Amino acid sequence: QITYTWSSGTSHSTPAVAGASALVWEDYKRALNPGMGDPSPAMLKAILVNASRYLSGTGTGGTLPSNNQGWGDVNLGRIFDGTPRRFVDQSQVFAATGEEYLLTGHIVDAGKPFQVSLVWTDAPGPLSGNAYVNDLNLEVSAGGNTYLGNMFSGDHSVAGGTADPRNNVESVFLPAGLTGSYTVRVVADNVAGDGIPGNGDVTDQDFALVIDNSGN
Repeated sequence: QITYTWSSGTSHSTPAVAGASALVWEDYKRALNPGMGDPSPAMLKAILVNASRYLSGTGTGGTLPSNNQGWGDVNLGRIFDGTPRRFVDQSQVFAATGEEYLLTGHIVDAGKPFQVSLVWTDAPGPLSGNAYVNDLNLEVSAGGNTYLGNMFSGDHSVAGGTADPRNNVESVFLPAGLTGSYTVRVVADNVAGDGIPGNGDVTDQDFALVIDNSGN
C-alpha cells in the first residue's frame, strides 16, 4: 500500500529551486543558448526570475518584488515553452561609472508578455552599513514608453519613477499586446568595487541579461 501526503512551506523552496536550476543549466547548453557553454550563476538566476509566475494565493499578491512575492514562483513550463530569447552572459564588462550597454530588437509574439531581467554578482559589501556596492540600472523602451527596472504596480511594470539604487536583480515585465521594436539599456550608475575578482581591475562589473519574446 502506498500512502501519499501533501505538504508546503518555505523550507520546500530551496530544493525545488535547486532542482529547477539544474534543469535550466542543462537545457541552456542544449536548447536555450546552444554552443555558449555553461551559464553563469547570474544567468541561471536571471532565467528563473524572468519566467516566474505571479503568486495570487493567501498571503501573496502585492507589487513585485516584495516580501510576499519575491519574484514569484519558479515556472519551468514557461522557460521550456520555445519562446525566442536573447541572452547576454557576462560577456560585457563595465570598467567605470557611466558606461552603457545597448541592445535593440523586436517583439516576436504580441500574444505573449515581453519581459527583461538583469542580474549581476555584486562585489563583496562592507561589514557595516549598506551591503550593496556596484549599481547597474535597467531601462527598457517599448510601445512608446520607457520603463525602469523594478518599477512595478502589481505584476506589471509602470513607466516613470526612479532607478533602483540597491538591488542586484532588476526586471521589466510588460503584458501581452505589445508589438514592434524595443531598446534595452544597461547603465553603470556606480561602479565602485571589484565585481570581477582576479583580473587586475579593482572597479569593474559584468552582468547577465535575459530578454524574453525577442527577435534580433
